[in-house]
Amino acid sequence: MKIKTITTWADYNYGASLQAYALTTYLKKKGHDVEMINYLPPYQTRMYDYMWVNPESKASKSMITRWIYRVAKFAQRMTTLGRKKVFDEFNFKILPLTSVCFHSFNELYANPPKADLYIVGSDQVWNVLYEAGNDPSFFLEFVKQGKKASYAASFSYLDIDEANRKRIAKSLKSFDGIAVREYQGRDLLNTMGIESTWVLDPVFLLSVEDWSRLTDSKKGSYANIMEKPYLLIYDFEGNSELKAFAIEYAKQRGLKIYAITDKYPLRYADKNFKKVGPVDFVRLIANCKAFVSNSFHGTAFSIIYHKPVFVFNRHRHQVNSRMESLLTAFNLKDCLLDTKEKKTLAFTKVFDWEKVDSLKNEKMLASEAYLKSLSI
Repeated sequence: MKIKTITTWADYNYGASLQAYALTTYLKKKGHDVEMINYLPPYQTRMYDYMWVNPESKASKSMITRWIYRVAKFAQRMTTLGRKKVFDEFNFKILPLTSVCFHSFNELYANPPKADLYIVGSDQVWNVLYEAGNDPSFFLEFVKQGKKASYAASFSYLDIDEANRKRIAKSLKSFDGIAVREYQGRDLLNTMGIESTWVLDPVFLLSVEDWSRLTDSKKGSYANIMEKPYLLIYDFEGNSELKAFAIEYAKQRGLKIYAITDKYPLRYADKNFKKVGPVDFVRLIANCKAFVSNSFHGTAFSIIYHKPVFVFNRHRHQVNSRMESLLTAFNLKDCLLDTKEKKTLAFTKVFDWEKVDSLKNEKMLASEAYLKSLSI
């Protein structure tokens, strides 16, 4: 079967790149002809567009503030060019992109790549707080012939107004199959009169051996450093509670503290990694002794590699439903350290990985059954 997938993949986010790789790799392993639509609308590529200023931000109010913002953005992004390079190497060399690049819905609609089946997902492709969630491309409205389905699509934000509900319901009624990544997303669709299936995030479709083949095939940047036992941190927001927990946990177990840092280094870490691409992201988690984060996909890979994982909520509460759903699925809700009692118990927590794997295998069967229902 000829399959085309479409997802958000080019915003220099670990989860975006890795879930895109996982779904296309899994489908290829099943013997299908798979490509990912090379879709790069402006909102996906402006991270390194130094002239772009959000018109709704305070920085856009005057010419002076706009230029101050641009200079600051340029200076900050210059420090992350190494990270950009390793992401580009992964995204443009490893992901099976279509030869034609599309920059808008109109371009896609005018000349859609041919396929028997189109799959949208995973990640937050239907989050209406983001531009992707308002882009008809991610509701497959460019498809004129062929089956339409989603796999592990995520709303994340659930408080959706009536106008968006009507728009979403209208688009999804033409789908041949709908699968979402969060239980809350399934419940939301039920209120719209749309049936859907809960499935695992694509990264779980690949085995440890599959992921190890990827990491082993690429030269590691931090092999010598990873020989020492370490706790790994990936913190989006400089969370003070996460910091305090990580320091104490590492102290009790004699671990170094390593941190993956996208922008600013963590002063309390023994080592900050600033040029980590998707492959090294997986490798650093695979070799750590514990993972402390507010990252959905970081948590997912900790589960895959059987690493003690401790999660802190994001300050933006609208995106926390996805983490709650993930931890609930694997009976790890006590790893979400949102109370004082949970933080205290975390220091002595024993992980039952056999039980976790049993749950994963059970949910893997359901996820594969959904894909088979699409004649895959």
